[in-house]
Amino acid sequence: MSGDKLILIIIAGVFGTCLIGTSAMSQSSSGGGMCPLRKEMLAIEEAFEAVIDALLFDNMEIIRPKIPPLHQAMERCEKAINAGEKINLPKNQHRFEEFIKSNDRFNKDLAALLRGAEHGKKKITKDRTHKLFDACVACHEDFRK
Repeated sequence: MSGDKLILIIIAGVFGTCLIGTSAMSQSSSGGGMCPLRKEMLAIEEAFEAVIDALLFDNMEIIRPKIPPLHQAMERCEKAINAGEKINLPKNQHRFEEFIKSNDRFNKDLAALLRGAEHGKKKITKDRTHKLFDACVACHEDFRK
């Protein structure tokens, strides 16, 4: 197994672990089920798993089916935030505006990754995957328990 593949497998495992058990984000304070942010995180997790598979198997088409549900989850989350819906962060709620800016940057980088994947550009997809993983870890350190 090549070093790049091993690194991607490790990233996938750590990324999946980071997303499991975010119970504090699983409920909206306004009721009505799962928080839009949590839904977005789950969609990101599914897309990220597809990205890892696409990179490991050198087949960017694996990512394509995950893009529409991811875009939908991101749009719902953005609408909820813009509508003023309360989103509870597990820690550092007072830094919510910083979280939003970080999330916006993440979404722009994610869009670049998805564009690269849609055009079959493995290097762009791989480079963005590493950058996004680092952003995930940093965000979870700042805003999760």
